[in-house]
Amino acid sequence: MSETEARSGLASGAKVGEIAARIDRLPLTRLQYRLAAITQVYWGGLIATDAVVARLFPFIWQPLGMSTEQFSLLLSANIGAGILVGEYLGGYLSDRFGRKKILIASAFVDAVFLWPLGFTKGFGWLLAWNFLYAIGMGFMLATNAVYLHEIAPPGQRHRIAMRTQLLSVVVIAVPSILAYFWIPAHYRWYLFALVAIQIVILVPLGIFGLPESPRWLESKGRHEEADRIVSRWEAAITRWRGPLPAPDMQGHPVVEAVHVPARELVAGTYRKRTIMLLAVWLLAYPGIVYGAGSYTPTYLVEHGWTAHQIFLYGGTGSIIAVPVVVAAFYLTSLIGERFERKYLILIAGTVFAAVFLLLLVFSATKAAVAVLLIVAASSGSLWLMNMYNYTAAAYPTRLRSVGTGWTDGVGHLGTFLGPPVIGVLFTTTADHGNYGWILWCTLLCSLAPSVIIGWLGMRQRGAVLEQIST
Repeated sequence: MSETEARSGLASGAKVGEIAARIDRLPLTRLQYRLAAITQVYWGGLIATDAVVARLFPFIWQPLGMSTEQFSLLLSANIGAGILVGEYLGGYLSDRFGRKKILIASAFVDAVFLWPLGFTKGFGWLLAWNFLYAIGMGFMLATNAVYLHEIAPPGQRHRIAMRTQLLSVVVIAVPSILAYFWIPAHYRWYLFALVAIQIVILVPLGIFGLPESPRWLESKGRHEEADRIVSRWEAAITRWRGPLPAPDMQGHPVVEAVHVPARELVAGTYRKRTIMLLAVWLLAYPGIVYGAGSYTPTYLVEHGWTAHQIFLYGGTGSIIAVPVVVAAFYLTSLIGERFERKYLILIAGTVFAAVFLLLLVFSATKAAVAVLLIVAASSGSLWLMNMYNYTAAAYPTRLRSVGTGWTDGVGHLGTFLGPPVIGVLFTTTADHGNYGWILWCTLLCSLAPSVIIGWLGMRQRGAVLEQIST
């Protein structure tokens, strides 16, 4: 295809669905990798802030008299209510006004409300700031995986997701290193660094590095804008790879919708899918996603670990865990589309449950605990990212962001309601290895949601995005 031919399309009378078809026929190149990588830098930069509460509690707030129950309420306000509100609003706004705008807004909202934590000791204000900055995280979660999937070729979707999502782990390593040196003595510096990453790096990167999603533009009837973006991609890839195949117009049923038809999520075709995804996220958030990692620093402090030991090799977010998790993501990316994503989720959840249960056996041996937590960090991260990817591919373009934001966002009710229960389980079984917390996180909130998705989940392997979501 020549550059002139590449610029043909809706300007010369193309049909609805052609933009999606033209995107899907593109070979995977550095162009898609670059765009996907930006979305994952956003994920790493914002999700690094959801560790703030867990990192500061045992070293800053607990010594000032904050109880484990109050810590649980902070978690409920932050990774529960705040993200829930952010994902619901972000999903709706993203489907209404565009993926790019809401992704950029996510970093700005997070940063504006994060820095006051460094100057707040009153519990009521801590609740407020933790709730508000988490809305930014919710905005990001509603758009991040959605954008990535809307630019990825069907046969390479898993590969580009896993290979760029490992970048998010690398980004998270930066705050982990800062935490190692600055918490507890200079924790305000740590908070200011997180804010700077978002305002100085993420916001400009989104503004200048990302175009709007052409799939979203097409779904809104903005064909000329979508055509200009895709034509630039086609021209560049044609120069790198040579002529492109003709787009397959038969497999891309795009329904234009100016308004967001959110009611479709709980009606007709999508009702069972939405209920299943809600059940999985509701169970997973107070367990494999947050319930385990949020209480791990406190668990380790109670077992004699220092701040430096925790941030160096204490599981999720620790410095030594980063290369292990990166390796796990890269190796998983080699599977490509040869294996159903729902079975990867099942395997990762089962491995997580098994190794976290072993804390009941090896809690007195620091080396063994470190190894178990690093394996749990790898399997838990793989579970989470594959589940994000699975959810983002489960709905059509007109519903994709609100569907992701609604199921994943309302799933954060599990994080809102779970911590008060976990706090009781954690403290009442503290004299016996915190077995209540460990059993909760492994059996009910890791193994159960993994089995549900493996058993009831739809197949997505190698299919066109518009086909697997209808």
